Amino acid sequence: MARYAKRKREEARRLYLTGEATTIAEIARRLECKPHTVGQWRREEDWDALRLKIDRQAAEKLVEQLATERVTLNAQHFKFWGVVVGQLFESIQKGGLELDQIRALERVAAILDKAQKGQRLARGLSLDGQTEEQIRAQAEADGRALIDTFIDVVKQEIPDEQARDRIARALLDRCPGELNETDVN
Repeated sequence: MARYAKRKREEARRLYLTGEATTIAEIARRLECKPHTVGQWRREEDWDALRLKIDRQAAEKLVEQLATERVTLNAQHFKFWGVVVGQLFESIQKGGLELDQIRALERVAAILDKAQKGQRLARGLSLDGQTEEQIRAQAEADGRALIDTFIDVVKQEIPDEQARDRIARALLDRCPGELNETDVN
């Protein structure tokens, strides 16, 4: 009997953490148990913190993968442009460029430029030279401004100081980044 309950609990946790079932009621219905029981398991094992940890790890892995892809892509583009420049120098050394050679190099450069832009767009990278770090920093600053605005509204609209502090702390606890105690006040 205990083994069966343990399996249900593990399956409930899996459904919750993977997002396969979105509510406690849905998990309980699927596993044919009471929602109260699933809710108790969720609180005892702090599934919300587990989900947050999993989401953060997935985000970190994605950022690492994107950075690796960007470096690889940039290295590949650098090599391609090196070939074009090499062809240009080779033609110059052989006695100058003829009109046909210039046009051929222009076509190759145009194709390479379009391919490079297409690859960057397909990977969600910036075309204007902005790095992922700059984009991430701007997104973090925008997120921080949104959080500050939300906390200001909470301070203005909720008269109970303890409730305001609990809301602000809960919000800051759930936000990624380097927020600290001074941010609540």
